[in-house]
Amino acid sequence: RSRERVVGIDHVPLEGMRVVLRHAALEEQPDLVQDCGRNANGDLGAGVVTWVDPEDADGDGVPGDICEVLWEETGKKFDYRTGFEGCFRLAVVGPKYGSSTP
Repeated sequence: RSRERVVGIDHVPLEGMRVVLRHAALEEQPDLVQDCGRNANGDLGAGVVTWVDPEDADGDGVPGDICEVLWEETGKKFDYRTGFEGCFRLAVVGPKYGSSTP
């Protein structure tokens, strides 16, 4: 398995970015798979970031700590941590989006 490109670490979170839940997030909270679902091949469903918090929610000096994702397979929309209190739940899929986080 290739290395995950973590939203908030490897890539700045951006609206329109295509994402999946990180393996670590699913190991920690297996029920998250109900958010994204699975496609016809049994792979985790992908989603699109529809909102990025413009504020610095945890006071670490970096905005974009939380993102909202609309999942393609389930049609569900939820918020996920992309840096809030050091927690990163999403990984980028498809072509590279955004710039590397400084």
